[in-house]
Amino acid sequence: MQFIQTSLGSLINEFGGEVRSFEESPLPTPPEALLLNGIQTLERGGANHLGFLANPKYREQLLNTQVGVVLVRADQFDALAAFLQANRQTPSPLAWLVPDPYLAYARIQQWWVKVSQVLPAPGIHPSAVIGAGAQLAPTAYVGPNVVVGAGCVIGEHVRLEAGVVLGAQVHIGEETRVYPNVSIYDECQIGARCIVHSGAVIGADGFGFAPEKGHWVKIPQVGRVIIADEVEIGANTTIDRGALDDTVIGHGVKLDNQIMIAHNVQVGERTAMAGCVGVAGSTRIGARCTIGGAAMILGHLNIPDGTHISAATTIMSSIKEPGAYTGIFPMEEHKNWERTAVSLKQLVKLRGDVRDLQKK
Repeated sequence: MQFIQTSLGSLINEFGGEVRSFEESPLPTPPEALLLNGIQTLERGGANHLGFLANPKYREQLLNTQVGVVLVRADQFDALAAFLQANRQTPSPLAWLVPDPYLAYARIQQWWVKVSQVLPAPGIHPSAVIGAGAQLAPTAYVGPNVVVGAGCVIGEHVRLEAGVVLGAQVHIGEETRVYPNVSIYDECQIGARCIVHSGAVIGADGFGFAPEKGHWVKIPQVGRVIIADEVEIGANTTIDRGALDDTVIGHGVKLDNQIMIAHNVQVGERTAMAGCVGVAGSTRIGARCTIGGAAMILGHLNIPDGTHISAATTIMSSIKEPGAYTGIFPMEEHKNWERTAVSLKQLVKLRGDVRDLQKK
């Protein structure tokens, strides 16, 4: 992406912080005169780039970086300055002192993308199909081959990219962006300032079937999916509609790519899930939880606020107390893994033998 060239002084006025030299000398260039073309890594950036050092254990990267300015923690500046003065052979970049470089990077990059991106003008593409009674804000953008179902309500500054399909009575809040080829089924609601990435399916039927003499009888799924404000949904993620109650995704939730959220699940505000997580039906996940990639959570469980679940962990029962939970074995050489697996199978017999010895 091509970013608008911006002076360091303008960025400091916008985001705060202090600029200092790592060397015991005045600033070689005043912030107002140093023009920056965007944010880049310490390894690849040039003199007109802003970099960031989020973790001081990577300080070695400062020795060879060519970036003009680097975001660093204010309370680590003195130690980094001493390190560079002792080891760097060429002039050091300027230091932009902030409380949290990674957070500052995120905020600055958001701003840079917003002011640099070229957006299509509001309006409806001629190839779009708009159903009867649909209400579209005049500032909304509806791209090529979009289908907007009957009775939909589309808020201000919403962007529906090419190939999006909305069922009937879908509501989408202001400033939400729906990327190409997303399908949102009837009566689902998406909040304001959300992002829905390509291929996501919201509101498909939950997996509900009743057994009858070796056959399966479908249970109609008549609930909805309700998504609060500022939620991000990754590519090819699916969120099923409820069977009777609604599936609910809370404010500020972040879902990675290829996640499966089953019917009637409730996810609390600001919870984040990494790729390929699966959550079975009617489970309730609290607020501010983090769930690692490929974790599996069975149905009808309760996960309390502030719980961390490690990657590839299977949760088979409700968690009573918040904390960090892990249910995987670390990788090891295959022949050692085989011995471990055999030993685990023998544990039941070993437990019986120990009990016999205890009785004796």
